[in-house]
Amino acid sequence: MKRQNAGTDRAFRILDICNELLNWILMIILVILFCYGTYGIGDSYMLEENAMPEHYEIYRPTEEDYGNFDELKAQNSDVCGWITIYGTHVDYPVVQSEDNSTYLMRNPRGEYSLSGSIFMDYMNQKDFSDFNTIIYGHHMDGGAMFGDFDQYLDQSFADSHLYGNIFTNGKDYGLELFAFLELDAYNTGLYVTPVQEVSRKEQYLQEIEDTALWYRQISLSTEDRLVVMSTCTENITNGRHILIGKLSKQTYKDTYKKTLKRNSQIDRIDWGIFWKTSMKRLGVLILLLFSILLLMAVERSGKRKKTKNNSRKLEN
Repeated sequence: MKRQNAGTDRAFRILDICNELLNWILMIILVILFCYGTYGIGDSYMLEENAMPEHYEIYRPTEEDYGNFDELKAQNSDVCGWITIYGTHVDYPVVQSEDNSTYLMRNPRGEYSLSGSIFMDYMNQKDFSDFNTIIYGHHMDGGAMFGDFDQYLDQSFADSHLYGNIFTNGKDYGLELFAFLELDAYNTGLYVTPVQEVSRKEQYLQEIEDTALWYRQISLSTEDRLVVMSTCTENITNGRHILIGKLSKQTYKDTYKKTLKRNSQIDRIDWGIFWKTSMKRLGVLILLLFSILLLMAVERSGKRKKTKNNSRKLEN
C-alpha cells in the first residue's frame, strides 16, 4: 500500500513539474509577444512620423525661392514636382522612376523607407502635360502620404477641401478636385495612361462620373489635364481610393496655412498620430497583458494550494 501511495505521489509530482514547466513556457511566449507588440507600436509610430510632410518642408518651393527644391533635385534627379492639397497632409515632392515599384520603398531623397514616396506613373510625362497623370502614394494610418483620403468619404470634409497646387518646371498650377472613387484596382480602365484618343478621353471622363462616390459638375473637356491620385483602402477587395482633380493655370489660395502641425512638434510625440497608428495593436497588447496576469494568478493559486496540501500531509 505504501509503495502504491509513493508511486502515486511521484506521478503527481511529475505532473506538477510538467504543468509548472508548461506555464513558464507559455508565460515566456506571452512576454515575448508583448515585448514584440510594444516594439511594433513604437516602430509604426516612427514610420508614420518620419513620413510626415514636415520632414520635407525645407525643400518646398515658394514664389520667392526654389533653391531648396533645386537642392533636392540635385540629390535625386527623379524629383519632378510638388503636390499640395490644402488642409490635408498631402504636401510632398513628386518623383518618377523607370517603373512603378522603385518608390514604394524609397523616400524622395532616394533613401530606403517603408513609407515610400508620392510618385508619378512611369508612363506619364514629368511635366503633367498628359490628359491623365496618375500619382500613387501609400495609405498611412496617421494621415501621412495619402492617408487623409479616407476623410473624403465625409461629404462635409470634401466640400471644404477641394483645392490644391502642383509645382512643376518652375511654375505653379491650380488643382481643383471634382471626384472621389472607391473601386477594385483590377476592374477599371482609369489606370490606363496616357489616354490620347479623343473618344477614349470621353469614355474616361464618363467612367469617372459613373463610378464616383461624389462628383462635382465643373467645366471639363478632353483638352483638360487631370491629376488622378490613387491609394489603397481595406474597404473592398483590391480596394483603391482615387481622388481626381483638374489642373489649371489659375492658382488657388491656401486658406489653411499649416494649421495641421508645426515644425516645433517634429521631435515630440504627436499623440494624434500615435493613437491612429496604435489602436489595433494596443487591443492585442491589452489582451496579452491580461493573459500574462491571469497565468500568474493561476500559478500563484496553484502554489498556495500545493502548500496547503503539503501542510495537511505533515499534520496527518
